[in-house]
Amino acid sequence: MALDASIGIGAESDYGTAATALTGYEGKSDSWKVSREFIESVGFRAGLQTARADRRTIINMGGEGELELDLLDVGAGDVLRAVFDKHTATDAGGKTTHVLETGVYSGAPSWTAQMVRPTVEGTRVAYKHIGCVATEFTLTADLKGAVGLKVGFDFQDVSHTKVPAQILAPVYPASARAYDWTRTALTLKRAGVSAPVDASKLEIKADLGLKTDRRFLRGSSLKRKPVRAAVPTFEGSFEGEFTDATLPLYEAFLAGEILGLTIDLAGLTPGTSMRWEFPAIQLTGESPEASVDDVTAMKLPFRVLDPGDGSPAMRVTYVEPSATPPAPPSGG
Repeated sequence: MALDASIGIGAESDYGTAATALTGYEGKSDSWKVSREFIESVGFRAGLQTARADRRTIINMGGEGELELDLLDVGAGDVLRAVFDKHTATDAGGKTTHVLETGVYSGAPSWTAQMVRPTVEGTRVAYKHIGCVATEFTLTADLKGAVGLKVGFDFQDVSHTKVPAQILAPVYPASARAYDWTRTALTLKRAGVSAPVDASKLEIKADLGLKTDRRFLRGSSLKRKPVRAAVPTFEGSFEGEFTDATLPLYEAFLAGEILGLTIDLAGLTPGTSMRWEFPAIQLTGESPEASVDDVTAMKLPFRVLDPGDGSPAMRVTYVEPSATPPAPPSGG
């Protein structure tokens, strides 16, 4: 493991304009890959053996990357802002309450993502990906550990440097704890009444419906900022035991009923919490499954829908301690 590797993201003032400050995240993988294509010219030519070296032009196609992390009860505001269309933050009583919602148009900023990869000799090389826009995300929770979030990004361009003065230092929260399965609770509502479900595994997947290949005849290979071009899709599933109390959920699936889903996460840092709200979901399966060596299990995939009353299809409320103001200058 490269102990000095790091990943951080910072909001850009304009698409493709590198950020000057980064929020650090404890990424679990490095999947930031640049893409190049070649334009090749081949035609009849005496003595031609194969494509000529002077007939190939390399084209910058940007690239893609993922930020995979455990959700912390402090410091997750920026990565959540990246995937939601709307964001508001309110400071009161020493706490910041972030409200993030889906919407018709994406108001999420673009980001600069800096991935620092140390060489074997210990030289830190920073790869700065500009014009990063979130295109998809996955939320997971199970009985194996922390609640996880994986966000997929498209980026416009990347540069690298090993000059220490040009490498931005990511800022981490002074203290934070990971949300885990012991403090994660699911609540389903059927016709406004809570429907119990003993789920042992949860997954939410989102495709944000963005068009990323916006290139034009403008004297540059760099793409324009991705825009929404398709209907976003939000899907999920949870698994658990098949009980007398969950039998009505199978019946709700057969009837095509619309249910409500809430996911509550309680933080270990005092005063922290996170709530995911889905006012309209529809179960898309499936029959319970008996086993010769375990209890009868039930998997319930679902689709998140627009409730149709103007409220968001998905809302996250994230409460964390307010950021500590910077210390005044010496002598100030």
